[in-house]
Amino acid sequence: MAEPHEDAEHSADHPEQVSRLWTRVVPMFSLLQTQLDRTLTVRHGIGVGPLMALGVLVRERPDSVAVGGVARRLGVSDSTASRMLERLERSGWTVRVAWPCDQRTTRIAATDAGLALWTGASRTLDRELDLAFRRLRSDEKYTHVVARLCRTGDEPPAR
Repeated sequence: MAEPHEDAEHSADHPEQVSRLWTRVVPMFSLLQTQLDRTLTVRHGIGVGPLMALGVLVRERPDSVAVGGVARRLGVSDSTASRMLERLERSGWTVRVAWPCDQRTTRIAATDAGLALWTGASRTLDRELDLAFRRLRSDEKYTHVVARLCRTGDEPPAR
């Protein structure tokens, strides 16, 4: 007996389906980003982007990281990472350190205050993300998107 075969146009991996999924992910992400920024700024005085940059530094602690390394890990330009890191430094959450091998090169490290901020703010971030995804799972507009983003087990994500 022949296996049932799915028409390419109706396949979940078909480019049209993927692009429709993408058009639903972008506004969902923007809404979530705005809500997270607002909550984190009110509670901790830091937005999502700078918090993610601080997280890169905290994970490398006690070592330091070059601006380019932070940029690569966040998927942003060097100039974007540099602006975030400058704000973190002005707030006392990071410090520039000279690289012993090349005194012309500076790297960035999280301070104790930055570690304390990360500890509290990352808990808030995790809690807010959990709540947001619970709400989005029951929102008709986003149920399918969230289901595809939150696959469990070893099932690979859709292409």
